[in-house]
Amino acid sequence: MESAPGHPAPPLCVDLDGTLLRSDLLLESTLALLARQPWMLFLLPWWLLRGKAHLKREVASRVTLDPATLPYDARVLAHLRANPQRHRVLCTASDEGLVQPLAAYLGCFDEVLASDGRRNLAGTNKARALVERFGERGFDYAGNGPVDLAVWSHARRALVVNAGPALARAAAGRCELEAHWPAQGG
Repeated sequence: MESAPGHPAPPLCVDLDGTLLRSDLLLESTLALLARQPWMLFLLPWWLLRGKAHLKREVASRVTLDPATLPYDARVLAHLRANPQRHRVLCTASDEGLVQPLAAYLGCFDEVLASDGRRNLAGTNKARALVERFGERGFDYAGNGPVDLAVWSHARRALVVNAGPALARAAAGRCELEAHWPAQGG
């Protein structure tokens, strides 16, 4: 699905949790934090009172994850690596403190957009950030959940990953459906 000659393909923006990762970085980092310091469990609700982005920042500031140990979706990685000519953006609600090292490890992203401790880059916040950066219908987006419908409403094409046919149909009602990769076992 290439653009016309002389017109580069728009950026490929990829969600992290549930899309590129077959897990959730907040869950992974919170479990790592609690494994080392179980008493931090009592601070989680206080951090969450200041917002989800604040919670993510507090956890991320206390944890280092090894990107090599995370469960990546091989189909998404293969698609990213097969398209090196495209501008590839990791666009996630996970905290940038954990996402930047992961993106550096993978070496297949040109840009990272992530939560920053103040703004949780999910749903309409993510859609707004992508439209501001690339324009209406100026990007393709790979996502995995109903929250991504807000983004697909502004995308040129959708790649629906690790989700059922109902979400693929809903995405197709908002933009062109480029691919649907249902969840795989294990």
